[in-house]
Amino acid sequence: MYKRNILAIHLNSQIFKSFAVILIILTALIFSSRLVGYFEQAAAGTLNPDIIFTVILFRLPDFLGLLIPFAFFLSLLLVISELYNTNGIYAYFSAGASRLKLIKYITPFFVIALIACSLISIFLAPYGKALSKSLIAEQSYEDKISMLKPQTLVNLDETGSYLFFESYDDDRMTDVTFFVQDDPSLSLIKAESLLISNQNEKMILNFQNGYIYPDINSANKIDASFKKLTHSIEVEQPSGNSLSLLKLLDYKNQSNFIQNQWNASIPLMLVALMLLSFVFGKENPRAGREGSLVTGILIYIFYLSALVGFRESYSDNFDFFYYFLWPVHLIFLTFGGLLFMLDGRISFKNLLLNSRIKMVVIIFLIFFLLVWLSSP
Repeated sequence: MYKRNILAIHLNSQIFKSFAVILIILTALIFSSRLVGYFEQAAAGTLNPDIIFTVILFRLPDFLGLLIPFAFFLSLLLVISELYNTNGIYAYFSAGASRLKLIKYITPFFVIALIACSLISIFLAPYGKALSKSLIAEQSYEDKISMLKPQTLVNLDETGSYLFFESYDDDRMTDVTFFVQDDPSLSLIKAESLLISNQNEKMILNFQNGYIYPDINSANKIDASFKKLTHSIEVEQPSGNSLSLLKLLDYKNQSNFIQNQWNASIPLMLVALMLLSFVFGKENPRAGREGSLVTGILIYIFYLSALVGFRESYSDNFDFFYYFLWPVHLIFLTFGGLLFMLDGRISFKNLLLNSRIKMVVIIFLIFFLLVWLSSP
């Protein structure tokens, strides 16, 4: 019993060290990538540079929610692979520890990772993401307001909404002309005054005492007077053009249900990933760990891509299938459990005889999935 406790402590310590290092490295990489993207947007004038680090800090829980399962999987994969490479695994087997016992040994670390990932993904990440969006929208609104100069034609958004006014009267604009260039009917609004406000990430234009000329290109000239008229404009949030993983970090969905199920589904990845780490971590002695590392990256990205693809197919009529996105987790859990019970006798690593071709294919698949995850 004492010997087994020593082995369990040693195994958990090795996994924890690897987990901490990998998590720090992955977090630094994500931070660097987002930092570069935000500075590109700041250089283009679409984001205030003063809020960049605050926005990244608010997004930290969102990053960690995705990175904790990844770091957990890679740390298990590397430690188990190292045990097989050095024949250290047989020290555990000789002490009467089977692979199921090894899973039992790492259960405390698994539970800690599961609880931490659940708290971050379900509670902290949505709150931090909402704060960052609100901050960017508020700053974007203030930046747009600062651009509004009297007697200057100002483009308010990407759809070609233009505004012209003669002067300011306190916080109101006077002698206002507004039109949307890309509108097929090309409506024109002329008003005595305009007051602009911000609400729910939208710029609200409150016109007073004026006329609206709908479809001015039409042969039938029609105009209508009004005392008050309200028009809203989306305050666009800037996004980078690089591999920014939009489908993971910046996806947009109007359904709160599917957003909540997506957040709750991330921690469940840990169960299947734990089994898959024992399956794909089994290496021949003196084999390099690079193959396991690249394979692990592919498995995790493919798992995430499957979850994203299933999330994108959401329909209001089939809510049952989208609770925790359980069909995807069930497939991966069944796949990992089956291979685990077969004790690695079925190995997908040997399907391609040429290791170089195998590595090229894996890297290509990783790149392809990353491009897809970064697409709008």
